[in-house]
Amino acid sequence: MLFTPARLRASLSTLGEHRFVTFPVLIDTIGAGLTLPLTIVYFTLTTDVPLAVIGVLSTIGSLVALPVGLLGGVLTDRFGAKASMIVNNLMSAAGFALYLVAHEPAVIFAAIFLANASERLYWTSWTAYVHDLAAGRPFERWFAFLEATKAAALGAGAVVAAVTLAQGQDGLRWLILANVVTSVAAAIVFATQRSGQRRTNSSDTVDRSASSDGSLREFVADRSMRLITLGQFLIGPAMVLPNVAFSVLFVQRWNLPPAVAPLQFAIATGLCAVLQTTVTKHVAGLRRDRLIGIGAVLTAATAAPLVFLPPLHGTLAWVSVVLVAVLLAVADMVYLPAANAVMAEAPHPRVRGRAIGVFQTAGSVGMALFPLTLGLLDSPTPWVLWVLTAGVFTTAAWVWRAALRSLPERVRIASTADLDA
Repeated sequence: MLFTPARLRASLSTLGEHRFVTFPVLIDTIGAGLTLPLTIVYFTLTTDVPLAVIGVLSTIGSLVALPVGLLGGVLTDRFGAKASMIVNNLMSAAGFALYLVAHEPAVIFAAIFLANASERLYWTSWTAYVHDLAAGRPFERWFAFLEATKAAALGAGAVVAAVTLAQGQDGLRWLILANVVTSVAAAIVFATQRSGQRRTNSSDTVDRSASSDGSLREFVADRSMRLITLGQFLIGPAMVLPNVAFSVLFVQRWNLPPAVAPLQFAIATGLCAVLQTTVTKHVAGLRRDRLIGIGAVLTAATAAPLVFLPPLHGTLAWVSVVLVAVLLAVADMVYLPAANAVMAEAPHPRVRGRAIGVFQTAGSVGMALFPLTLGLLDSPTPWVLWVLTAGVFTTAAWVWRAALRSLPERVRIASTADLDA
């Protein structure tokens, strides 16, 4: 049985304990679910700008936004993750407000830049935010619960988006406007909450301080930290694979309706919402590098068949959409808690925010570069895109394994304590 009354009671208890945290996370994330699967497709449907140009604008906007992740690390170390969460929501609202008036390349670039800047800041602050909430308890438990909560909100938003788009493309602008409103609302709620204040785990500090001064120079010189950074760079495209490459493939090449993008997203997030905490519980005690590797290989498996498959239509196309959504959901459930736990626990506490900023910025570089490859879909050899995608994720699995080899056991092994609480 995937669910038992005890597990359900535990989840409800956690929800009650952190209702002031769960509420803003729900508001923040349901708005993202309305638009996340449409970030590139939106401009292909509402403007006359060519796909290749949109891909280049997306890459440049993402690259220019990268320093925001590093600045977010400084902001998080100095003022706490809560402050970063407020700022990233306000930036998101500003970016998506520009979506509503974006018809020319310059405005499209500005909208993409602000939206990506908010994402960079979000991922820098989110891992530290969950670490603060855990307050010395197992990271995976809290990350899994909040990721399940986020997935439920994302899935709900994606279902609303799919239903709205099924009525026609006119609903696109209403979805964007709704995301602007929810981002502002989430910023206000985060600002008024008492949870998520910066904490230092005293036992972690003692463990690290005995052999480390916690300097940035030491962080840069550490081989494991460099490999984690490389691993994040390689696995970063997994975050945009569904709403960039697959959305474009399904809508522009397989001629499926625009609603397919949020529908696939809703399937994936729905599975994560229902199963994330259960999966995390069952993999407790396993090596985190193995979990991250499994997730990376499963992600590669979604792209590999497209090297050989011709454009699909009808029932076969929809079956493929569902299979891709399921594989991506399983990959996310396995690797995301493990990877974020490593990023939170491997660095010295004194530089945790800045270290997470470096790790997540590396992943953001991979995310930013990936849209450049979209032009391959218009080339005589579109299969090169899928060979490249599968190869990158397979390499990521190997790098993460090498990164964790010399780290302490408490970082290498997924936490087991408190998972039944």
